[in-house]
Amino acid sequence: MDAPIMYQQQELINYFNLQPSEVKGRCNTATEFHKRYLYTKVYSTLKFTIPESWDINFFRFWLFRYGSIGVIYTNEFGWVAQPYSVDELQLYYNPRKITVYNQFIKKPKTGIIGINAGIIRIMDDYFGLDDIVTKYAEMLAQIDRSINVNLMNCNVTAFFEADSKKQADEVKEAYGDATTGKPLVVVNKEVMNGKQITTLIPNVGNNYIVDKLLTARRCIINAFLTEIGIRNANYEKKERLNSAEVEENNDETKAIITVIYENVKKCMETINAFSGLNLDVELRYDYTEREEAEEWQD
Repeated sequence: MDAPIMYQQQELINYFNLQPSEVKGRCNTATEFHKRYLYTKVYSTLKFTIPESWDINFFRFWLFRYGSIGVIYTNEFGWVAQPYSVDELQLYYNPRKITVYNQFIKKPKTGIIGINAGIIRIMDDYFGLDDIVTKYAEMLAQIDRSINVNLMNCNVTAFFEADSKKQADEVKEAYGDATTGKPLVVVNKEVMNGKQITTLIPNVGNNYIVDKLLTARRCIINAFLTEIGIRNANYEKKERLNSAEVEENNDETKAIITVIYENVKKCMETINAFSGLNLDVELRYDYTEREEAEEWQD
């Protein structure tokens, strides 16, 4: 992706460069693959109302990955959303003055929070969700690797011990005829000599755990959905689930997304007060629906 990054992030990328490794659980292509798609689930939790001139893909990418994005007034483009650096802190160690650098802005633009600049953040500490996404992406990458290894270890390749090349060729021909659906295959009794064609790896069924790994994969994804605020069913239970059990993790699900929503909402309202931008954010999933239904039934 072509999003601009800071010096620190560039150095981290250089240090954790993509490389094949049997021991290292992170910073490989499988982990990056899962991170890409897990982030789409993160993006789905909130619906933003922002100016048309702000690219939503850049806005969401920067906000969720790095935790915050600056909003500042420029002579060239009016109000813009951009990465920022902190020049000065206020009494409670939140940013008071920020500076935005961009090649399309003639010179670095400095703004004072609450006057000609603001910050939209998702968490109290201004950090993003890359730690959570990376954690679960690593586990999913490990599951995928285990599935691939288990499938290779459970192959059902036919196995036969031949005494000569001629015998081997005759067995191959007989096996080929049998597997193509011929109702009768006749071979010289000395070819088989009482031997049986078996699988190279015996007891394949005992070694096969792909089904368990796929269940574990679903559980990991569900745990991630719970973390970021998307309802999901309890797949660990074997019996049929009732509606209450499906929704039993609602309170846990609301924890992080509620903090993110309240932070973004408050930041946008503060910026709206001095900018007139009419920024807004909505939860895509209604977490009050079940609570209101229960109150109505009572």
